[in-house]
Amino acid sequence: MKQILLLLFICFIFSCCEKDDCKKVGMVEIEERIIPDTVMNYEHVQIMIKASATNGCWSDLYVELKEKELFEYSMKAYGTFTCCDVCACPATMVYKDTVIDFQPTQKGTYYFNISELRNKIDVDTMIVK
Repeated sequence: MKQILLLLFICFIFSCCEKDDCKKVGMVEIEERIIPDTVMNYEHVQIMIKASATNGCWSDLYVELKEKELFEYSMKAYGTFTCCDVCACPATMVYKDTVIDFQPTQKGTYYFNISELRNKIDVDTMIVK
């Protein structure tokens, strides 16, 4: 009897987080970023971002850099959250380092609206000479 219960328990644990219908994409934190302060026009620069999520139910973290207007960009990080109704999420942080190659094409001040948290946007600038 104990063996059957143990087998059922093991099957239950390994199957509870495998449902595709309980996956969703959500925003995660941008923990760190490195954006050069001053660059030359047409210079290839690298923007480095570290995204993080609070527990092991998050996976496949990625960063989006979108041009909103001339000289204005938005930066957000996302990930896939796999919900587990019965399982507990592992108590481990999930990180993803991303390097974005960026080449300004006009002189001026570029603004990066960075969504560090869901309700917090920080603005970073890059001066292009």
